[in-house]
Amino acid sequence: MHITRTETNIGVLLWLAFAVLLCYANAFNADFQFDDYKVIVNNPRVHSWASWMQGLTLGIRPLLKASYTLNWTMGMGVTGFHLTNMLIHLANAYLVYLLAKEFVRQQWQADTFKNAPLLAALLFAAHPIHTEAVTYICGRSTSLMTLLYLAGLLTYISGRMQQNKLKVYGLTPLLFIIALSVKETAVTFPLALLLWECACGGKWQRALKPQWANWLVLILGALFFLFSDSYLSQMERSAQLNSLQGNAATQLYAFAYLLRQWAAPLWLNIDSGLQLQRDFSASLLPLLFFAALFALMLACWRKRPWVSFALAWVILQLIPLHLFLPRLDIANDRQMYLAGWPLFLALAIELTLWLSTRALQLSAAALLIVLASLTVLRNMDYANEIALWEDTVMKSPNKARVHNNLGYAYLLAHRHTEARHAFITALQLDPQLYKARYNLYRVDDEVDSTDHKK
Repeated sequence: MHITRTETNIGVLLWLAFAVLLCYANAFNADFQFDDYKVIVNNPRVHSWASWMQGLTLGIRPLLKASYTLNWTMGMGVTGFHLTNMLIHLANAYLVYLLAKEFVRQQWQADTFKNAPLLAALLFAAHPIHTEAVTYICGRSTSLMTLLYLAGLLTYISGRMQQNKLKVYGLTPLLFIIALSVKETAVTFPLALLLWECACGGKWQRALKPQWANWLVLILGALFFLFSDSYLSQMERSAQLNSLQGNAATQLYAFAYLLRQWAAPLWLNIDSGLQLQRDFSASLLPLLFFAALFALMLACWRKRPWVSFALAWVILQLIPLHLFLPRLDIANDRQMYLAGWPLFLALAIELTLWLSTRALQLSAAALLIVLASLTVLRNMDYANEIALWEDTVMKSPNKARVHNNLGYAYLLAHRHTEARHAFITALQLDPQLYKARYNLYRVDDEVDSTDHKK
């Protein structure tokens, strides 16, 4: 019997759908969280298509808001939002499979690596670090951007192989534009195209010619951001946070932290306890870690290009963008969503090289069971705001904002004693946190009002 490529791809899609459903079935129980209220629940601009149209000139990320509007107007409540996030994650896992397959096809050991693309995609689907981009509804900004980013990369690769000018010069830059309208961190896309070409044996000088349309989009996009009041004000606030030296030191810390989260996802945290660095005085270990990985990337470029590609990709996605425009939140687990997929491919290829077929099957099954179990457990932290912030307080006990957010969750649940304790702790950690002081007054007012009614 002849098995067609379409039948093979359908089989892969079914395996990935099973993995995503197994890992995220309990995510349907998760409520709206944190920024979900500001961005979706209490934001009238995403509650109707007319309001969305009116807000096109006022805010940022129009396509992302359109996806929220679609879910809101469908009337399925929080379940509809979760279903959409899961479908986006499934689509991304399938794109990871297709990209991994294209990368393997470029290697001379392609037959040896034939099982690596599916394993890489399953690891991507099951890894708990992705819960922040899937279970946390606002994490859609990352997962939806990644969908368009990876689709653009795959379209470019297909267009180059088929010598299809429409794909290379038309569809690829179009997908880049749409990705930018979801999240502006997609600006790394042209560099990602160059990286792919170099990792697959091409020369960057020759690759620039078919990529000129994407660089033009990047230039025009930069001009748009510079002349947009919304984007410009955000960039100005970001630039004032730290010096260039401080940004570099901070990003090295964030880089080491996020790779640890990927390698050992036991401390997943929606609000990490990382502190802003002002210089390199306390950044020696992260600097040495980065230097070692950079040296490994260079050493593996010819003999193990998948390792070099994975390391170069993660460096590209995590470090350069925020050197000049630092983040108030130094690191979020969802940053690994786009950055980490080649790491899964490199891991899958290395396992294929080192293990026999039977050992590979057993190791892959054990690894996937562990990752899926951790994902299911992490989804439970998103059940409601109290559960999420209680978990976060355990992992970032010295961060005032975390205690304030937990206190606010208690306040909404009318658990006044616990709310008061959380706000007082927040003020002890940061006496200038005016939100915690205001919330403490609110607790007193509610308690007085309750006592008066009695």
